[in-house]
Formats: sequence, structure tokens, C-alpha cells
Amino acid sequence: MLYQKNEVKDLLKAIIFDMDGVLVDTMSDHAQAVQNIFDQLGVKMDKRDIYEREGERTVDIIRFLLEKGTGDASAYDIRDIVRRYIQEFNRIVELQVFEELRESLPLIRTRFRLAVVSGSDRPIVNDIIRNEFPDIFEVMVTADDVERGKPDPEPYLRAVEMLGIESDECIVVENAPMGVESAQRAGICCIAVPTYLDPVKLKHADILIRDHRELAGYLLELEPASAGCAQSPKS
Repeated sequence: MLYQKNEVKDLLKAIIFDMDGVLVDTMSDHAQAVQNIFDQLGVKMDKRDIYEREGERTVDIIRFLLEKGTGDASAYDIRDIVRRYIQEFNRIVELQVFEELRESLPLIRTRFRLAVVSGSDRPIVNDIIRNEFPDIFEVMVTADDVERGKPDPEPYLRAVEMLGIESDECIVVENAPMGVESAQRAGICCIAVPTYLDPVKLKHADILIRDHRELAGYLLELEPASAGCAQSPKS
């Protein structure tokens, strides 16, 4: 573990996971799919922007990239671009699951309720979770289920509402700055793992884990009566 800012507390009932970069190693496929569509559009983009903005809804990332590349996103049918991106992602994806989590989640599920909150679109999330993590997650929140994506707190607040718990009765596992901000603005303790970015980019997380092996070990040691972070909700 790189650091833990807050004291451990009780009342932990659920663990909420981001998907891309936490459960599955898919960001390079997402970035390439967007790149392929933008090449067809004749619009320049930088893949690094996708990694920096990971966690946002696809529609918001596309809008940002169009504004940056052309100065006028309004000239494009963004919903159609998202549709084409989903098709391209499904065509090129070579899905890699983080096996440390796939192996540990069945046991973790016996202790806690589990949820997924992803900035990816519903068809992608549904396919990945159904095929790779069957019968593991009780709740799923996707980009299509919220009006405001990460870093807004709405996605995580929606998951808390669907679970029927309080924000201080769960923890979030993230790997992107916008996801960390979203969780903390929802008043939820956030564990982060630096899958793609330098750990300094995740300095605001409450707990920073080195890698997925350490993450799995940390989660396996959690007990409902002695886990979670003591923190105040952030706006």
C-alpha cells in the first residue's frame, strides 16, 4: 500500500467498483476505437486525453475531443459517433480481465454487496459483466443511467441509492482521477490503484494501492465490522 489517509471504521456493507482499469484492462481498446472513428471523421485527437479523462461518460469525452480538435462540436452528431464507437470497440476489443480480482470476487461477495459504476456505455458494460463476472454484481450504473457522469457525484450516489445504504457504509475502488473525485464528492471513501497513470495523479484518493495483486489482498482482508474510511462528505 502506498498510503492510507483515514482511520478505519465500521459499518462497511458494500464495495463499488469502477470497471475499465479496475476489473478489466480495456483502456487501450477504448482509446483505439475512438481513434479509429476520429480518423474516419478526419479529426485529430490525442489518445492521452482519453486516459486523462477516463471515467467520464463517452458522450462527454467525444464532445471534449471534438471541441479540442475542431473548435465546434455542434457540427457533429455526437450520439451517432458514440454508436459507431461502440461498434468499433466490440470489433477490436481483446478483453483482458485482471485475474486477481476475478479470483477473489466470489469470496468478497460472501461478505459484502457488490456494485459496478462505469463511465462506459450500457451495451459494453452489460456484455463485459455478464460474460466475465456472472452473478457477482448486484447493481450496475452505466453512462446511460445518469445525466451527469464522473467527476459529478451522481453515478456513485445512484449506486448508493440502488443499494439502499448510506455513503459511509461503502467504499469505492477506482483508477482514475475523475472517478476518485466523483466518489469523494458523493461522500464515499475511495481506494485507488494506478493502472495507467502515475500514482501522483491519484494523490487525492483516501487509500492508494500499488497494483491489482495488492488490491485483491487488501479487499480479501476487509471485514464488515472493521473496514472503511472515516471522512466527511466533500462537495
